[in-house]
Amino acid sequence: MGILGAKNKVIAGDYIGGKIVLSINLGNMIILNKKMVAAHKIESEVKGNHKISVTFADGRKSLLELDDALCTALLAQLF
Repeated sequence: MGILGAKNKVIAGDYIGGKIVLSINLGNMIILNKKMVAAHKIESEVKGNHKISVTFADGRKSLLELDDALCTALLAQLF
């Protein structure tokens, strides 16, 4: 999507292509909550497009691309 906005999915690493979901698990969607995520880091923020690296509790790692709304919701969920 580039200029049009973030993809709101995993763009690299484990679970690549998975869509981001904060509270439920449906098919190819990735659950992100405080129990599932061991660590996270904001890698970059450009015009409403956030790249966040995530280390899951099981040791897997992913790079997420999120829009402003989902990024804000995720950070609140992980707080």
